Amino acid sequence: MEQYGLVTEAGGETATVTLQKHLACEKCGRCGILSGAGKRDAVIEASNPIQAEKGQRVLLETDDRRMLFVSFMLYMVPLGGLVAGIFTWLSLSDYLGFTANQELYAVGTGFAVMAIIFFFIRSWDKRAKGNPHYRPVITEVIEDYTDEAD
Repeated sequence: MEQYGLVTEAGGETATVTLQKHLACEKCGRCGILSGAGKRDAVIEASNPIQAEKGQRVLLETDDRRMLFVSFMLYMVPLGGLVAGIFTWLSLSDYLGFTANQELYAVGTGFAVMAIIFFFIRSWDKRAKGNPHYRPVITEVIEDYTDEAD
């Protein structure tokens, strides 16, 4: 995936980049509604092998497979844990003889399993942040960039 951004800080092998909203997000307005701000851009840390300097417009690339993997980990694994927790409780409650409020306990167990999974994802995320494989890479400086969003 390619995105454009503005380097706000540069130092060493990394740079802080303010990303522009993607064209698909431009007219949505959801970020402004949720945050209270009219236009909110993302600020990320990117690998800077070309030594882009502060104030330059740059093109960033992210490995699509890694983005899909991270999306899967953040959305599908917790959802799978919720469903697995619900069905596990429903199966165990019959075996253990719990018949009162089965569905309520099943949902509670599902949310508990999902919370445990989120805890493990958070610890994985802390390790992954330091891994350069998950960081976007600045591939080129855009000299003739025109800001069409303004």
